[in-house]
Amino acid sequence: MRVTKAIILAAGMGSRIKKLYPNKPKCLIKIPKKKTSIIGRQIQLLKKNDIKDILVITGYKSNVLKKELSKFKNIRVGYYPYYKLTNNLNTLLHFKNELNSSFVCLFADVVFDKKILDNIIAKQKNLVAAIDTSRSLKDTMRVKIKKKKLIDIGSHISTKKGHGNFIGICKFSQKGSKMLKKNLSILSKKHSEYYTIAIKKMIKNKHSVNYFDCKGLFWKEIDTIQDYKELKKNSFKI
Repeated sequence: MRVTKAIILAAGMGSRIKKLYPNKPKCLIKIPKKKTSIIGRQIQLLKKNDIKDILVITGYKSNVLKKELSKFKNIRVGYYPYYKLTNNLNTLLHFKNELNSSFVCLFADVVFDKKILDNIIAKQKNLVAAIDTSRSLKDTMRVKIKKKKLIDIGSHISTKKGHGNFIGICKFSQKGSKMLKKNLSILSKKHSEYYTIAIKKMIKNKHSVNYFDCKGLFWKEIDTIQDYKELKKNSFKI
């Protein structure tokens, strides 16, 4: 099951970190000591996994991001015009014609160890979410697991009841991609939701959802100024 495509969701406004970086999308924040941005490093890791078809979906400050992405070869850029009005369920659904083959979906603000991407790509399953069972954090999407399968995902799960966090990276086979598209369409009126509610619906419909537990490997979602400060302290880990 060869993964042929990646979709990076980079349309969001990043309102909680705009004071630190007011003039660009947060995915363009430079990773300390790495000489590249968050999204730049994601692209590097994808290409190392021989994923050459990379679509970046932009919204907020799209022109700024598009200019930076022009420095990379063979990157496709899509624009989602309603980024102020909806969350990424509708962002991804807007590009449903792309959901016809295996792909990796990434939140554009996640810094992570290369081994995480390597492992979810290697798993021969229809859907593989990258999770971390070592912690259940606030302001993230928690998960619940049972018998080595995901049985729930989303921010509605309390930190006490969560078995870990979804870290914003997910692999879909061609079959998984088509199932995702079907469920995104069903949920299209959920304007404030993340695309992960489509995964939740797939679980409810008895589809098997697998995971790779990245416990012990570094990852960091950069939402706040505090997140960036912690990244500065720990960037040597990636």
